[in-house]
Amino acid sequence: MPAFFMAPDSGNHWPAGPVALHHLWQVARVAILLWLGLVALLALSQRSMIYFPTKHDTAVLESEASIQGFEPWQNAQGEVIGYRSLVSPNDTRPPVAILLCHGNAGYALHRTDYVSLLRSAAPDHAVSLYLLEYPGYGARGGRPSQEAFLASAGQALTNIPERAPVVVLGESIGTGVAAAAAAAHPDRINGLLLLTPFDSLANVAQYHYPVLPVRWIMRDRYPAGEWLENYQGPIAVILAANDTIVPAKFGQKLYDAYSGPKLLLIADQADHNDLLSSLPAPAWQEALNFLLSPIELAAHPLQNPALPSTFSV
Repeated sequence: MPAFFMAPDSGNHWPAGPVALHHLWQVARVAILLWLGLVALLALSQRSMIYFPTKHDTAVLESEASIQGFEPWQNAQGEVIGYRSLVSPNDTRPPVAILLCHGNAGYALHRTDYVSLLRSAAPDHAVSLYLLEYPGYGARGGRPSQEAFLASAGQALTNIPERAPVVVLGESIGTGVAAAAAAAHPDRINGLLLLTPFDSLANVAQYHYPVLPVRWIMRDRYPAGEWLENYQGPIAVILAANDTIVPAKFGQKLYDAYSGPKLLLIADQADHNDLLSSLPAPAWQEALNFLLSPIELAAHPLQNPALPSTFSV
């Protein structure tokens, strides 16, 4: 009799062990196939899970911009790369340009509320706000990707007047764009204001999908912590303590690893999208004072203000 032959017992029942193992293997095989299917789906659709652009007609956006006090911002080729709100050329206050790299949803003109907030927070400066429009967002052509976002930020910097110091404000995924821009153009960027940042988008994605090999398959990883190793200017980091999208621990890790001048602010009651409404005005003022003080010091070397490293809100 072959060694592998299993005889029935006296009650004409086959032993339960091999049958149970067979059923267990069938269940495991289905689970593995489902897992591989999820991995494949994630790999193929990952950019649609990262980017949530809103598209709109050019004429509609220009009308919306005008109502909000903005004008189309064009590159040398006449392409609209965003929108800007400039101060009067007769303004005698020290100029500063703030380039805003927004989050992964909507389009640039959804961030016009920043202009009054930032100007109120820096009343001693003539603040011009530049809203970068990403490829694939608003009326701008192209498709969203890390490569496209970083290229658009680099191009945007070349279209800001050289006489104005530049602070880059990044929110959410835009903090990765800001970090990359600072690493590529450290002599052009005077400071970073990072709202709900992360050390790496791949780490955030792995947190949300713990059973999938996200770190291995992500193409757009935004390793902001690595990029900031090539930048030594001041950064102000603002975290939302109750952030359910980019948990604050990822921004804390970015802040802790940064070796340059830094300021940390934590909004105790805020979730990911609540900072504009929940962060008090003094916190915004403290952040901009921290970033703009080195610019003032360079212009007036005899003034040497002490810069804080933390701020409680």
